[in-house]
Amino acid sequence: MENKSIPVKFKESASAVTLKDANGNSIESHLDVDGGTHLGVTISQSVFADVNNSSTDNLAVGNGYTFTGVGSSTLGVVGLQWSLKTDQNATVYIEQSPDGTNWDICNSFDYKAALGGRGETVQATQAYWRIRVVLTGTVDTTYFRLQGVLCPIATPLPSALSPDGRLQSESTLTGQQNVNRHVWVTPTNSLLTSPSVRLVGTNFDGTTKDPNFWREAVTNDGTVAQDGEIVLSTSATANGTAKYSSVRTARFVVGSALKFIGAFAFVTAGTTNNIRRCGAYDTNEGFFFELDGEVFSVGSRKGGVDTPVSSGDFNGNYGNVFAPSSGETYYKLDIEWTPLGAFYYVNGILLHKSVGGHLTSKLSLPITFENLNDNSLAANIVFDCLGVVITREGELITNSQYYHISGNAATHILKRGPGTLQKIMFNNTSGTSITIYDNTSAAVPIIGIITTTSGAVGAWEYNIPFSNGLTLVTVGNNLDATIVYE
Repeated sequence: MENKSIPVKFKESASAVTLKDANGNSIESHLDVDGGTHLGVTISQSVFADVNNSSTDNLAVGNGYTFTGVGSSTLGVVGLQWSLKTDQNATVYIEQSPDGTNWDICNSFDYKAALGGRGETVQATQAYWRIRVVLTGTVDTTYFRLQGVLCPIATPLPSALSPDGRLQSESTLTGQQNVNRHVWVTPTNSLLTSPSVRLVGTNFDGTTKDPNFWREAVTNDGTVAQDGEIVLSTSATANGTAKYSSVRTARFVVGSALKFIGAFAFVTAGTTNNIRRCGAYDTNEGFFFELDGEVFSVGSRKGGVDTPVSSGDFNGNYGNVFAPSSGETYYKLDIEWTPLGAFYYVNGILLHKSVGGHLTSKLSLPITFENLNDNSLAANIVFDCLGVVITREGELITNSQYYHISGNAATHILKRGPGTLQKIMFNNTSGTSITIYDNTSAAVPIIGIITTTSGAVGAWEYNIPFSNGLTLVTVGNNLDATIVYE
């Protein structure tokens, strides 16, 4: 049987096919740049306002000048967007949580009413978010427009461009503990730096205390002992106290912060009716750390009145709660202060910042630490200090002042408060004397007494610091001298 092939005829081209969805809508195709085609696809951006984190209600005393949103899910969302327009300054907090209860991540933004509305985008990293807005003052808003927006796809970029239209970015060196602190560049394009110089404080080497640098005050068998450190003990006598303070005062110069730095151990556990305190302060003014019974606080003193902030209300990076351990656990306690606030650190970590003027009436302060029982406590409480100092975050020598003395004997008050006597230039004098006081009157302590000889001319270099003031009393009527001081 002969096999024969059966010819099959093919069409030269297949007929066109149209793809449709379930609703009968055609799915289009588009031409590629290389001449081919591809299916038309669309990414749909389902952006929607989050009513849980949007509001137009004014902030006032009734709501504590605060708006707190309700946790909303961020699943399927990349960008957390917010915008605010109101007439009062505020801080905006974008908070995120894994469970809608514990708000573990927080990004904060300063809102300045004078700059107009503000909006930002934050990356979603946890399952829930909420917005909090807290006014920085206590004046009611007259309008308040806050909106939170959830955005599934977002690639936020800086809103500013360079002059030639390129993407612009900036790099700023900031403080790890205080992110609002920035390193400055001078107009001549050099980095602005400041030295740190010791003003007050010494080592506690050996067992002999040095009354030239330190004063002690004890009552009812309290003691101050030195053995490579200073140990303040109240004794077991009721109302026993022990206090140690620097003879000299650290001079504050406008434009440079001062910093108290000390290593302390609260050897005895916190005890009711006992106060242990350390810092830069005197009877009426200053800044300090304090353990009152079992309550640890930081505080400022003005006019003899203390303003403490206790554990549970701290606002720094350490968290809002801190209490020192007892025993031989030493803590590095630092206080920085300027006319506009004070910053308190424990072991280099910011514990609390108090911002605002007039926290004290005097910024030139001595070192003080003390251990005080009241009259109801008869127990020996111990407080140790390994070393303590006050430094200036700036130059030691500042621009000097001069004062010319000529003619009859008189009392000259040149300065009130601490400073430095740099030199005395004798222009022409004979048979006179000068008594120099570290005070604002002719009262001890005396810095020195100079008696001149006939025709004395020349300069006497000093660079002697004084703490209370600078007063000169001259004897004789033939003195002609120039005093240089700061």
